[in-house]
Amino acid sequence: MPNWSQHDLHPHMSVYSADDQKLGQVAQAYEDSFLVHKGLFFPKDRYFPYSAIATVEDERIHLLMNADEAKQLEWEKRPDYQHHLDDPVQLMYDRGHGIHDPFDETNPSNP
Repeated sequence: MPNWSQHDLHPHMSVYSADDQKLGQVAQAYEDSFLVHKGLFFPKDRYFPYSAIATVEDERIHLLMNADEAKQLEWEKRPDYQHHLDDPVQLMYDRGHGIHDPFDETNPSNP
């Protein structure tokens, strides 16, 4: 499985679910995730970790999850480990939503 990064994405690339529904467009690529702006499909901006990407080709990003799964995710806040190391609420939020947490000593390999 490829390790996608912010170097593989750029703003305005289209984002599709595994069931080929258009979810939106990339607004910004960060070192740990990318932002898809709110729109018809999402009521709020969503951040997706790069581990959620299945393929990137021809200006299209396909995710590993279907549209319903993507809609149910609560990734409305970008993980920001460097700035909230002492914030247990934010770390619990990150861990509870499948975002990789390099500071999770109990399960460091958790996606």
